Amino acid sequence: MPDNPHLPALIEAYRHWAESKGGNVEEILDMFADEIEMISVLTDDVPDEISGRHVNRDGARAYFTGLLRDWEMLSYSCDKFVADGNDIVMIGRCAWRNRATGLEVDSPKIDVHSFNPHGKVFRFQEVFDTLGFARALGMV
Repeated sequence: MPDNPHLPALIEAYRHWAESKGGNVEEILDMFADEIEMISVLTDDVPDEISGRHVNRDGARAYFTGLLRDWEMLSYSCDKFVADGNDIVMIGRCAWRNRATGLEVDSPKIDVHSFNPHGKVFRFQEVFDTLGFARALGMV
């Protein structure tokens, strides 16, 4: 893997995310540019705070607030990081329990972080099992 100056901090942030069960939101937000664009694989019509597109730090904060309010992290693992230019991809797995339904989702997880020239993430895209997520929401 080519050297990427952002990789060590990103690996550490994911380690803290997993160990604290999502308790390091401020550390993650500090890695984001003010005009961050967060894009979920879930479309806006899915009734959950993490669906759709979130723009700027307030939107990112709302994403994390909703995620941790509505979902309990059961596990989170990072299997591989792939760096290419200003992009770093995390390939892993996560499991969450919906606090309202009590139903769980265990899913592969892929996150793409795009860094600007100032070393901040300006675009974050995530992919996970949308059917499993819908089931845990009680939609299916």
